[in-house]
Amino acid sequence: MADVRFTNSHGSRLYVAYMRLDHSCDECGDPWDVRGWVNLDPGETETRPNDTGNRWFYYYAEGEDGSVWAGSFVAEVRPSKFAKCVCLGVLQGGVNPYHEVGMRELDLGRFGGVTFT
Repeated sequence: MADVRFTNSHGSRLYVAYMRLDHSCDECGDPWDVRGWVNLDPGETETRPNDTGNRWFYYYAEGEDGSVWAGSFVAEVRPSKFAKCVCLGVLQGGVNPYHEVGMRELDLGRFGGVTFT
């Protein structure tokens, strides 16, 4: 359960955000880190570390063709590259640059990653 694999078997470029357990986020009471974006061209595979070896990983993806892979686990993302603890609010000039999406749960005890089709 060290690395998580994202594979694009879909017909267009994909952008993937993910959430993983990160104990450095414990300071604010919720040990989850949200990161984005993994850019995947069709046929491409990339991996991301699961440093804690935690069984649960979460992901959200958007395709350039309008496809979306979403779930019920809410996290905040923004259009540009980011990394943030889920419990930290970020305001820039009084405006929150993040918006909520629903992430899907990935059980790394059963699967080593996600193949987007």
